[in-house]
Amino acid sequence: MRRAGLLLVLLAGCGTYSPLDSHYNRGVEYYDQGRLADAIREYRMALDDEPGHVRARFNLAVCFHDQGKAEDAEREYRKVLELQPENARALVSLAALRPEEEARGLLERACRADPHSGFPRSSLAAWHERRGETELALAEYRASVAVEPAHATGHGGVARILDRQGDLEGAAAAWARALESDPDDVASLAGASATLERKGDAPAAMLRLERALVHVPDRADLWLRLGALYEALGRLEDAVAALWQARAADPSSPVGPRLKALYGKLEARER
Repeated sequence: MRRAGLLLVLLAGCGTYSPLDSHYNRGVEYYDQGRLADAIREYRMALDDEPGHVRARFNLAVCFHDQGKAEDAEREYRKVLELQPENARALVSLAALRPEEEARGLLERACRADPHSGFPRSSLAAWHERRGETELALAEYRASVAVEPAHATGHGGVARILDRQGDLEGAAAAWARALESDPDDVASLAGASATLERKGDAPAAMLRLERALVHVPDRADLWLRLGALYEALGRLEDAVAALWQARAADPSSPVGPRLKALYGKLEARER
């Protein structure tokens, strides 16, 4: 169970200092390389040397969480909370593994534990959003950026809800603030593109998708969207190239009929 967008932040958690050459730092390096088993081994050795090493304990939990080993992850998150009862990131991560009502209590506790961070509040907002409690979610997303103005996730949540409510101007402004905070966030780039397209600004929507695909060239769905934007802007050769990229990323992408239609348009234009 991969949760990269969240877990990369979590690895920067709080805790004790580690020397440059240490089991802990080797664990971080292995995690960044996707070598979870090696990372787990190093974090365990760090904990053998120092059982109270909060960051090693937390990152060990993250590795188990990534592997989908919920029981192991929960056990380690709870050990973090034994050491630091108000560790907001451990509370949020544990909430992801618990039933809904218990999760809400953990998220509210995380908000109290770290009132100056937008992360716990946007996590609580996402809990409300998943339950369809739109206004409560919107209020929490707005609270998250009130306490942390550069919190991209909070701005993105505001934008997503405003878009669904039909407030495209407000959504576009919120996406812009999200991208000011994190210019390369793929979710914000894709979300901003969709909102701008609905606003009728195809050139701006195209630019956001092009930026997103620099970071995720294997996203066939985004190539398909970009191909449609190119076609709408009359850039037929680029539309064809985008569809071939979609097929390369996902051979099952249904691009055949669209490619045939585009080649027909190109032939007609050349006559």
